[in-house]
Amino acid sequence: MFLRRISLRVCTFVLVERSVLCRSFAMQRCVVRCVPEEEKMTISYRLGEGQRNLLRAKTETLGGALSRIVFNTNKYLNKGKKKKKAKLEAANAESDSNAITAQLTFNRVKVDDDIPNSEAWQEGAILEIGEDRYVVNVNPPMVKSVVLPTSIMAGFPVFPRLDLDFASRQESSYTWYREDSSVPTPTSNSGDSKRKSNEDDKQTNWVQASHDLIYTPVNSDIGSKLKFVCTPKCDGKEGVTMETVTTCQVEAGPGLCPFETRHLYTKKRAEKGCFRVVSYNILADVYAKTELSLTVLYPYCPPYALELDYRRQLLLKELVGYNADLLVLQETGKSLFNDALVPALDLSDMDGVYIGKGQQSEGEAIFYHRDKFRLLSQEDINVGECLSSDPSCHDLQKWLSHSPAVLNKVTSRSTVLQVVLLESIEDPSRRLCVANTHLYWHPRAPHVRLVQMAVCLKFLEKIVNSNSTQDSSVSLLLCGDLNSHPTSGLYELLTKQAVPASHTDWFPAEPQTTDDGKLELQEGVDLSHPFTLTSACGLPDYTNYVGGFQGTLDYIMIDTCQLAVNQTIPMPTHEEVTANTALPSIVFPSDHIAIIADVEWKKT
Repeated sequence: MFLRRISLRVCTFVLVERSVLCRSFAMQRCVVRCVPEEEKMTISYRLGEGQRNLLRAKTETLGGALSRIVFNTNKYLNKGKKKKKAKLEAANAESDSNAITAQLTFNRVKVDDDIPNSEAWQEGAILEIGEDRYVVNVNPPMVKSVVLPTSIMAGFPVFPRLDLDFASRQESSYTWYREDSSVPTPTSNSGDSKRKSNEDDKQTNWVQASHDLIYTPVNSDIGSKLKFVCTPKCDGKEGVTMETVTTCQVEAGPGLCPFETRHLYTKKRAEKGCFRVVSYNILADVYAKTELSLTVLYPYCPPYALELDYRRQLLLKELVGYNADLLVLQETGKSLFNDALVPALDLSDMDGVYIGKGQQSEGEAIFYHRDKFRLLSQEDINVGECLSSDPSCHDLQKWLSHSPAVLNKVTSRSTVLQVVLLESIEDPSRRLCVANTHLYWHPRAPHVRLVQMAVCLKFLEKIVNSNSTQDSSVSLLLCGDLNSHPTSGLYELLTKQAVPASHTDWFPAEPQTTDDGKLELQEGVDLSHPFTLTSACGLPDYTNYVGGFQGTLDYIMIDTCQLAVNQTIPMPTHEEVTANTALPSIVFPSDHIAIIADVEWKKT
C-alpha cells in the first residue's frame, strides 16, 4: 500500500510536469523589433483573434509599455459589453479583485518597471498578461510586408514585392497555392436549416503549386486566385509565417512573345571577362495612355495592351529573361521603377538607380548585377543646366548666346544625363562609366540634339579623366534613345569624334524660325571629343517601329580603346514586329525594341 501511494504520487508529478512543458512549448510569441538607428521599438503580440502592434519609445520605462498593454487588454475584454448603470458599481467592485495585470520576467525574476524599454525586453523573457504567457523574441526573422501584382496572366512570372527584416531571402521558405473552389462545404442535416445556394456550397480550397519565390502561372490557374506563403528564416531562426492572397484572378496571356525567342540566346549569363548590356526605351505610362496615343500614334494597339498593368508583366518577363549585367532604361516611370522593377530585379541580384526629368513622372534608370559590378558613384546632370553652369561648356554657351532661341530650347528642356561609375568585381582595376540619356524628340531639331550631345560628351570627358589613375582605367559606355538616325550629324559626332560647322544638321531642310522670321541658328560650330566610340549593335533596320515611323534611334556606344563586342543578340524578325501592324502590341510592351550586346574587356 505504501509503495502504491509513492507510485501514484510520482505518476501525478510527471503528468503535471508534462502539462507545464506542453504549455511552454505552445506559448505564444511576443515579437520585439528594436534596432539602433530607430528611436522607437515595436512590441507585437496576439490578443484574441487580432494582432497588437505597439510603437513605444526606447527611453520609455517598461511600466509605461505594460500600462498600455493592460489598457488594450481591458478594452478588448470590454468590447461589445453593454453594462447597465445599476450593475456598474458591482462590476467594478468585482474587477478590483480580478483586475488584469501585466508583467515581464526574465529567468523567473520580475523585471523592474523603471528599466527603459530598450533594456527590459530581452530575448527569452516572458510577458505575462493575466493568465496568458508570451515568450519574447527580439529581432527574429520577420516579413514586414508582401505585395502581389494587381494583374496576373498565365505564362508570365509573378514577382512578390517582399520586404524582409532580419531574414535571408535565400534561407526563407515559400509556397504558392492555387485556388480550387470546387470543394463543397458540408451542410447541416437539421430540419430547420435552409440549404445554401451553389455559390455558398463552395469553400476555398488551396492546391499547392510551387515552392519557388517566383511563380509562373499555368493555363490551369486561369480563373483562380493565388496565395503566397512566406516563412522568414535566418541562421537557423524561424519567424512568423505570413500569407497573402491575390486580389485578382489569373487571366489568359497572349501566348508566346517574340522576346522569348531572343531569350534562347540569353539563357546563360555573359561569360567571364564579358558583361551583357541592354538598352531599352520602355515607353512611359504617361505617354501610352494619352488620347493622342490611343487615336493617332497607336490606334492599332488594343487599349488594354497599353495599360501599365498589362505591359508591366511583359516588361518584367522580357527584362529578367535577358540575364543582363547592365539594364539601361529610358522613359522609366518612377512608380514602375519603385514598385515593379526594383523588387523584381532585386530577385535577380540587380541593384538600380533612377533619375527623374524635372517635374515629369518618368526618367532614366540603370540596373547593374551585383556579382559583376560595384557602384562607386552616381553623377547625374540636367543637360540644360550643365550648359549654363559648367565651365567646360563655356565656349559652347558663348557661341549659342548669338542664337537665343536655340539656347532657350536647350536650357528649357528636361533632358538629363544619368551617369554611374562602376567597378568590376572580377578585376577592380577596371572601371566603367555608364551614361544614359534620352535626347530631344522633335524631327526638325537635329541642331538641338547636337548641342545636347556636345554637353553630355564634355561632362563625360571630365568624369572619365577625374576617375582614371595609373592603377585603374575608366571605359565609357554610352546608351540611350538619341532620337537620331545613323545618317545624322550626331551619329557622325559620336563615331568620328567630330562634326564640322558645315554639317547639314546645323541647317535642317525645314529650319525652324524665330517670331521675327529669322533662322533659329545663323551658323554651325565645330564639335569634337576624345572618345573612340562605335555602335555595339551595329545598325539594325530599326529600333522604333510605329504606324507612322520606322527607324534606328537607340544605341549602345562603347569605347573601343578598352572594350570590344563579344556578340550581339538578334533583333526580332520583321514578320514578328509587323504581325500586329506595329509597336506596341499585345506581345511588344513598348514602341521601341531592346538592343542587346555582350561586351568584353580588352586584354591589357
